[in-house]
Amino acid sequence: MKLLHTADWHLGAKLGRHDRMEDHRTALRVLLDVAATERPDLIVHAGDLFDAYRPPYPALQHGVTALQRLAQIAPTVVISGNHDSGALFDVLDRMADMASPRRLRFVTSPRVLEFDDLAEAPVALACVPFIPPGAITDYATGDAARFEGDYADGIRTLNDQVIGRAREVAGPQGIVLYTAHLHVDGARPGNSERRFTVGEDHATHTKGLHRALYCAFGHIHDPQQLPGSASGRYAGSLIPLDYGESRQTKQAVVVTIGDDVRIGERELPPGRPLESFTGTLGELEARARDGGLDGCFLKAVVASDDPIPDLADRVAEWSPKCVIFNLVNEVANRRVRPISQAEADDGREPAIDDLFAEWRTTAATGRATKAPLATVQELFREAVAGSGDREGPDFGVTALAIRAETVLGALRNGVGSDGPGEPDAPGAPG
Repeated sequence: MKLLHTADWHLGAKLGRHDRMEDHRTALRVLLDVAATERPDLIVHAGDLFDAYRPPYPALQHGVTALQRLAQIAPTVVISGNHDSGALFDVLDRMADMASPRRLRFVTSPRVLEFDDLAEAPVALACVPFIPPGAITDYATGDAARFEGDYADGIRTLNDQVIGRAREVAGPQGIVLYTAHLHVDGARPGNSERRFTVGEDHATHTKGLHRALYCAFGHIHDPQQLPGSASGRYAGSLIPLDYGESRQTKQAVVVTIGDDVRIGERELPPGRPLESFTGTLGELEARARDGGLDGCFLKAVVASDDPIPDLADRVAEWSPKCVIFNLVNEVANRRVRPISQAEADDGREPAIDDLFAEWRTTAATGRATKAPLATVQELFREAVAGSGDREGPDFGVTALAIRAETVLGALRNGVGSDGPGEPDAPGAPG
């Protein structure tokens, strides 16, 4: 039989404020092509389908659509990861159960799935979704008072149970598979994983997993072989989710089980490159000029002796299709105004409009420097003077409100009479 293993799609993820759906679509198109070409007998998604418990509706729709297309190729199983909502998965599983024959399953608790028509022998898939440390005692023993050990001990006990059950279901000639969303001790985590779910307190081990012919893992985003003697892999995340993954190669795993177990990788496109830059303005211009950074996310630190006005605008001019994730101007000669002795003696601080003027002339960048300084200063003083004061300047809001009331009065009078009539006075009942 043939198995397709994927994991950690994290649909709905953002890089800062920038949505990654375009990159997800690109990778999923290739993943679907891989599935159509390889024609697996079973597809396993090892958790973290979404990036949040409440994924945005576009991400939810895109994920369900992609899974439906995979399920048309082969029966598809998705286990919940630490980013997934068990309640949402239960709803999706009920909806998937309406199809006949059923081809898509969502698993939120440890269980064994049986397949009688995938290969010449029965197939049993032992599933262990992500389990929080506080819940492991219930799954391992069913009685917290009887449990002794740490999280790894509890997972080992649970693995013994589900793999033992899978071996019973498959029989002596059957195929036993295992999938989990867990951190195995010795695995190489990427820089992006959240340390409270990837660390020593959450580390498990592979002892006993050798009884499965293949172990499909999710949770670690850097694709790699499982440590130890168990046959299996972390499929890794679908795309590089942040700069900690920018140099990782993303892949889907194709497993062929016959007289032996053969594991192959199929590379997936990384989406828009995550480019890092550190250097001078001239070096950045040389790299970005004529669209050199178009289609990239950019994280840059630009060193200069003096502040560079309109730095982001300059990058946009050189590479109009560059997405700026983070842009920092490190200034060597940033001016510092000395505090006078009188200010030091009596504790007085500079006036706020003086501080604003200093900021605008020494540190402000982009559109903040476009308007004349005197005009901006005067508006700033009016705003500060009127803050918290009901009688302070309203910058034309009152005149706008009176005009709106006049128009509304005219509309009310026109609707309520046979003719246009005269507009009501501002504030008069309609």
